[in-house]
Order: sequence, then structure tokens, then C-alpha cells
Amino acid sequence: MIRFVILVVTFGLLQLLPAGDGAGLGRHGGPPSLYEQHLFKRQAETAAKSNENAGLYDSNDSVISVNAANMKEKVFQQGHASLVEFYNSYCGFCRRYAPIWKELASEILGWQRMVKVMALDCSQDENNAFCREFEVMAYPTIRFFAPFYEDGAQKIGDPITSHAKAEVINALIENLHNVTNKPEGWPDFTPLDVNHSPKSDFFSETAKYLYIVNENEANGTTVGSQVMLDFQDTPLAAVRRSRASNEPSGLKVISRDALSEIQLPIENFNRENVSAVIRAHLNGHHIKVQELTTKAVVKEVTEENISEIMEKKQEEAMRTKIKEFGPKVIYQADLEEAIRYALLREIPRIKKIDGERLLALQRFLNVLVRYFPFNDNGKKFLKEIRQYVLNSENEVNATDYAAQVKSLELNRTPVFSSNRWMGCSSVSKGLRRYPCGLWTLFHYMTVQAAESEISTDPLEVLQAMHGYIKYFFGCSECSQHFQQMASKNKIWNVTSKDDAVLWLWASHNEVNKRLAGDQTEDPDHPKIQYPTAEVCPDCRKPMLTNHHNHRQYTLEDGNEWNLLEVLQFLKQVYSFDNRNSLGLQEASLLPNKSALVDEHYQSNRSFGNVLNEMDIRMGALLYVACIVMLVIAVKMVVKRGYRKKLYTHDIMGKV
Repeated sequence: MIRFVILVVTFGLLQLLPAGDGAGLGRHGGPPSLYEQHLFKRQAETAAKSNENAGLYDSNDSVISVNAANMKEKVFQQGHASLVEFYNSYCGFCRRYAPIWKELASEILGWQRMVKVMALDCSQDENNAFCREFEVMAYPTIRFFAPFYEDGAQKIGDPITSHAKAEVINALIENLHNVTNKPEGWPDFTPLDVNHSPKSDFFSETAKYLYIVNENEANGTTVGSQVMLDFQDTPLAAVRRSRASNEPSGLKVISRDALSEIQLPIENFNRENVSAVIRAHLNGHHIKVQELTTKAVVKEVTEENISEIMEKKQEEAMRTKIKEFGPKVIYQADLEEAIRYALLREIPRIKKIDGERLLALQRFLNVLVRYFPFNDNGKKFLKEIRQYVLNSENEVNATDYAAQVKSLELNRTPVFSSNRWMGCSSVSKGLRRYPCGLWTLFHYMTVQAAESEISTDPLEVLQAMHGYIKYFFGCSECSQHFQQMASKNKIWNVTSKDDAVLWLWASHNEVNKRLAGDQTEDPDHPKIQYPTAEVCPDCRKPMLTNHHNHRQYTLEDGNEWNLLEVLQFLKQVYSFDNRNSLGLQEASLLPNKSALVDEHYQSNRSFGNVLNEMDIRMGALLYVACIVMLVIAVKMVVKRGYRKKLYTHDIMGKV
């Protein structure tokens, strides 16, 4: 009973404790500090690296690239509609989808007076808050914005849920049909009723020929509207649609002079064939129609391009150095870039973090605090973020979270020792980097958890990874694949910390096997079964038996993994001492291993698993609180001992 009272009171006291030093503080007024100047310079330099931050589209595409600074200017209150793709250049599905989006933009380029196709990269720092404002929860997200779209609360466009090109165009046409505030010259998509109105009423002032596209419900409903947009800028031709259910889908032409209908033959009823027949008919009557072509703009060599060339040369020299180290090292820079991207970009894109998502964030921050190899400032930075999230109780507002994280980073001088990818870098834009860094981060933490006594929970890191990928990882398709794989490979049946290391390794190889040859694969870093025989000869051995229950541990070349050797190899590669400092701005910012051991192991022995991360002040206050409650409890027990002794005759009466 006494222990229960002490525990309850102690918990209440802990809730009243302030956060760590500097938590919640910010810079108010005055000139920027030296570190703030350094941070601003670093952010500017990072943004200037086009080879690192360039999106999936450029000026050679028919897609208009926009950003947070100019999207509203180009989309809101415009006399045209907009079709915007919100994407993330690190998202594998976005990379596979980019050619489809380019093709779509090229195919409807002739409609640009009515609708423009755009794209915004949410992976860019300057676009992160903007994507959160527009509630972009998955990548890619497609939104339709009508002409004269007004800015305001919850004005985030109309969603288009499908990603198939034909279905996106159909959805676009339906949205164009429903436009209420129509600009001047907007097409009249209302189906004609040729049986109840004079045919001459359907001609425009300049049109010589009227083409009527009949859309039968069974054969498609938007072909006529698409063809209307194809010829909207051909003054001698008027195109209208009809919905006569008693006639097959087809094409008729009416001359202004004769007003008689002529059926034009269509082999297959689709936009391409109908437009081709109309174009041929017009050309046959010596009416020229401008052919639609994709936009092709050749970049001129400018001073900025020369700067990019110099930057690429430096990158090549760095990659040469990385190749010399080989695949048996990991880089502190990659680990830091991974959590920087996660904490400052991916997590804040979720507008409201609550419920299971909040629990997943708490678990993720907890394993970062325990196992991430940060310097002193970095460790305090992570602890303060975790404390802020814990203090938020039931809900975290993403905007407030983002502001708090940036403030905490400024208050710690400095936090990150690098601002570039090293082992996870890539020659191609948008490949590897963050996905590679995230894999590296969780591999590292599973090994650190296995090699330490901080926690006895074998699922600690895997559970944090599963929750993060499920609720925060930007590539929704990748997240679904991972969850399916985790269920199939029985992630929750892992019973030891060594098994957790092997489970993650085997799952990573499974993903590599699935994505080998995919558009997300970097030619310089093919998706292989790691480790290779050259890197670890003892990690493979001839398969003696058919392991039906362990197919993830077998290879297609007749060998199987030697799991003991693989485990030893992984523990060596992802060890604390195997981190490479290449690319760091200051080597002195690297954490000291003895300090890391003292912080975790000594606190673990003193307070146990639950309290192993409290600082000295909190521990001292807890100790004092326990002593006070113990004294109070003892006094209560002693006081009860002074009660009058109860005799038998007090009950039975004296004889």
C-alpha cells in the first residue's frame, strides 16, 4: 500500500516538473547569434544545391513546376482551371508516376487556355508547411482548382483519387463540367438536343463546320468534351457533344451552307480517333489546324549552370572517396540527414497528430533518444522534442510542432554536424537519399539495442519503425507494402533483440528483390541481396535442407544465409565505432562513446527501464519525494500503534 501511494504521488510530482533546460525557449528580437547566422547560411546553401533538391520536372516538360511562394499566385483567382500534383521526390511511387504525369500534361497541352497542369515538390524545405496547409497526407496527391478559385480556410482544391491517366482526364472533364464561375470563352459542355432546336443555333459566329460527337453511355462519357477542348482555338470549327441514347457513339458534321448531317466514319470511338477524323476533314477543306506539340525548351548555359557543373565535380570527387571506403561503413552524415528530414519535414506534414499516430511518434522519439549517436546538443534537442510531445497529452498540432522543433534547434548550438548525404547520395535526382538514410537509421538502432542493456524489449525498435512508416512515411504505396510484408513475415513474433536485427535485414533484402530494376533503382547502387559474397564470404553457405519455413533466409543461387555470420557482420557494420565522419563540418560534434555509455547504462542501473533517461535534477526530486512520502507513511503506521489495546472484557463485560 505504501509503495502504491509513493508511486501515485511521485507520478503527480513528475507531471509538474518543467522540461529540460531551454525547452520551449526561442529567440525574441535582437541580432541573430553566430549559430543562427551559420544555420541560415547552411539552409541557403542547401537550397541552392539543385542537384540535391531538384524535383522530378523541369522546363523541358509540359508540367509547370510551382512552389509555396508562387502556387497561389498561379492557381488562385486565375481565368483558367489548374490540375496540381503534390509529390515527394523521395517517394518511389512518385518517381514511377512522374512519366505518366508528364505524358498527361503533354496530351492536354492544347487545353492550357482552359486548364494548366502543375506539380509541387513537398520534399523541399520551403514547401513543407505549404503542403501541410493543403492537407497533403499521401504522395502523390492530385487536386483540381476551378477558375477564379478563392483563397481561404479549407480551400485546398477538389481531390482526384485515381492515378490512372485516363481516369484522371475523365475526372478533370467532370470537374470542368461543374465549373460555375466560368471565364469568358469557356466551352459550353451542355449536350445538344438536335431534334428540338434549329441546327443553325449551334454554330459559333465564325464556324464553317459543326462537328457533333455523340457519347453513348456504354462507350464513354467524356470523349466529346475532350474533343471540344482539342479544337477550342480553331475558329472555323465548332465542336459540340450530344447524348442520344438511341444512336451509337459517333461523329457527324454539318456545313453552315447545307445544314445537312454527314456521318463521318470512326473506327474506334476515342479522343485520338475522333480528333484525327475532324482534323483530316478540315485539312480536306483547306482549313489548317495547328498540331499540338510538347513543350521543349533548351536551357542556355548561364553562370548558374556553370556553378552547378562545379558543384557536380565536387560531388564526383566525394563519391570517389566513398567508393574507396566501400559498403562496409556507415556515415554519421546519413544518420543525421535521415532524422533531420523525418523531424523537420515528414512528421510536420500531418496537420493533427493524435491517437495511434501520436503513440507512434512517442515511440519513434523514444528510440531516437536512447540509441541515436548525437552530440550533447543533439541529445538535449531530441529529449526536448520528446518532452514537448509528451506534454501535449492527447494531440499535437503540426504547425506548433514544426515551430517548436526549429526553435529548439536554434537554441542548441549547434545540433547537426552535417548538411549533406554521403553514403546515401546519388548521381540521379531524387534517388536514394532519404529512403536509404531511413533504412540505415533503423538498422543502426536495432544493432545498438541488441548490443546494449538499455531495454529488454526485442520489439522496441521494430515497433517504432512500423509505427513511423505506417503513419508518417510520405510514400503511401511504400507504407502499405511494408505493412503487408511485416504481417507476412510475422514482425510481432520476434522474441530476441538479435532476431530483430535479422528480421530487419531480411525484410530489407526482400524489398530490394521486389524493387530490383524498378525506376527507383540507382544504376550506381543496384538493389542487391546484402551482404554480397565479396563483402562477406562467410555469410553464405550451401543449402543442405529445404527451409520451407524460412524462405526469406534462402538465396536463388542454391545457397542459404549463414545467420550467425550475417548477425556478426551486421553488428560490425552498424556499430557505434564504424561510423564514418566523411562530410561532417566539425568532427568535434561527434558524440563521445564513454559519455553515451555513462548516460544510458548508469541511469539504467539506478532507476530501471522506465526512468533510465531522467536527468539528475529529476532523479534528485524523485528521491526526495520518495523519502518524504515514506516518512509520512511511517508516521501514520506508528500513530495507529498508540491506539488503546482491546481486551476481551471490553466486549464481553467484566465478570
